[in-house]
Amino acid sequence: MRATFHVVFCTLALVLAGPDARGADKRDVDWPCVQRKLPTISAGMIWAGPAIGDGAAAAWRADEAVALLVPRLAVRRTGLEEAERLISDFTSRLDPAMRPGQLTLLFAGVLESINSERQQIMAGIERYTRKQRTLAGNVRKRRDELNELLKITEPGEADKEKRRELENKLAWQSRIHDEREQSLQFVCESPVLLEQRAFAIARAIMNHLQ
Repeated sequence: MRATFHVVFCTLALVLAGPDARGADKRDVDWPCVQRKLPTISAGMIWAGPAIGDGAAAAWRADEAVALLVPRLAVRRTGLEEAERLISDFTSRLDPAMRPGQLTLLFAGVLESINSERQQIMAGIERYTRKQRTLAGNVRKRRDELNELLKITEPGEADKEKRRELENKLAWQSRIHDEREQSLQFVCESPVLLEQRAFAIARAIMNHLQ
């Protein structure tokens, strides 16, 4: 089991290493993050325990104890130390013969829950990107309109008023775009933090399989 753990550690290290190790996916115009887009965390990336069966999604929900614990482990407000304690308490109540199967169901539930949250966040990031493109287009349009007005050598009062209006709109739209752009680096960290959490929970569960 320890040798397999080493393989899992190395695999996840590459997954979380960032753009220097993997590079951003330039083919997806809606994905703005330097971290490569990873739509789903597969069990094989982080799990060295028993195989996850096709019916795991239904099975973990049907198990009352597992179904109650999964959301507590998946949610980020549960600290990792508390998560490890919860897993230990859960394991201590299991029949040793049932332990591998129950812990595997627990992992399957946590992975499904974290993947679901990640996918929602990533869809939000892509919507954010499309909104940014619209804002950038508006900024370019206002700048072009303002440049045309600035070419007028003897502007009338109406031209001056329109120029002031465009300058205000341009300043406002540019500010909104730039503030959102600065926030993007923090938004992009969320999927990575969830990858790290999934790995940490998987490791904590696997520790009880040894």
